[in-house]
Amino acid sequence: MGAITGKAAGAAEALVAVVHCSRVQGGVHKKYKYTGHETCAGASLAFAGPMGCQYGCLGFGDCAAACPFDALHVVKGFPVVDPEACVACGNCVHACPKELIKLIPRNARVIIPCSTKDSPKVTMSVCKVGCLHNRACIRKCPAKAISEVDGVVTVDQKKCIAYGPACKEVCLPACKKVHILQPMSLEGTYKRLTEAAAA
Repeated sequence: MGAITGKAAGAAEALVAVVHCSRVQGGVHKKYKYTGHETCAGASLAFAGPMGCQYGCLGFGDCAAACPFDALHVVKGFPVVDPEACVACGNCVHACPKELIKLIPRNARVIIPCSTKDSPKVTMSVCKVGCLHNRACIRKCPAKAISEVDGVVTVDQKKCIAYGPACKEVCLPACKKVHILQPMSLEGTYKRLTEAAAA
């Protein structure tokens, strides 16, 4: 393409899909028994789905069904991305009705695997590890890479990566749920989530 247009072709950024939900670690239970078309899109229409967290993963696997590269598997009701197989096609991103899956740089340093917009009181009542929105991580981040966007605490990966390790990941101890903000190790995260979901 660069040769055709006469413009220099930049290197494509290496991305990978990440599920921003910690339902398994949080011990989120069902609030009712769902009977109907077993898809996330269908279940989400009934009071935001059967899970206790209205913003959490429903686990019916619409994302896995949409993946043409066998890079996403539902393990005991929770989707786990295989980073080695993921090519960042984005199909799973569009398939998730909760918008829990994002494409982030493979060299991301921290992630926030939680997408709740609930108050701390509500979050603590349904999930052991959910984000409490106390904004300590936002205040501590010297790169100004963490913010609250549409009610969800999120990381601007470009800002975070550009700032580099000089921050010493001060967001980690600032978070009351320390394992919510975590260094990004794709293979380690995949293994941990697979083991947790299978336990």
